[in-house]
Amino acid sequence: MTLTPKQKEFINKAPKWEDDFLERLQDTEYQKAWLEITLSDFLSDGDLDTFIRCLTDVVKARIKSSPRGEISRLARELKIDRSNLSEIVNGEKKPRLETAFKLLNGLGYKYDIKLQSA
Repeated sequence: MTLTPKQKEFINKAPKWEDDFLERLQDTEYQKAWLEITLSDFLSDGDLDTFIRCLTDVVKARIKSSPRGEISRLARELKIDRSNLSEIVNGEKKPRLETAFKLLNGLGYKYDIKLQSA
């Protein structure tokens, strides 16, 4: 399929999904709501990958919107190695569940997980 010049221009001017997503993630209330939803989903269906991906995106957004050195500050606060956090943020490494909960705390969130009978 060949696009007309007008179609190409329209596509080039259309907002990119990733740009819109990153803009939304600058809002801390949006971050919190998104984390709550994916954490709740993880607890009900066991989909850890989606929760980790969401958490990683929020960490990236926080680092991007903060002053230089945020990744070092966050790593110190979480008491995890800076290179480990950098690998997680860059998608080179998947954090363990323990590290994921440390990241939630480092982002300023508290969580309350309750067990219920099935």
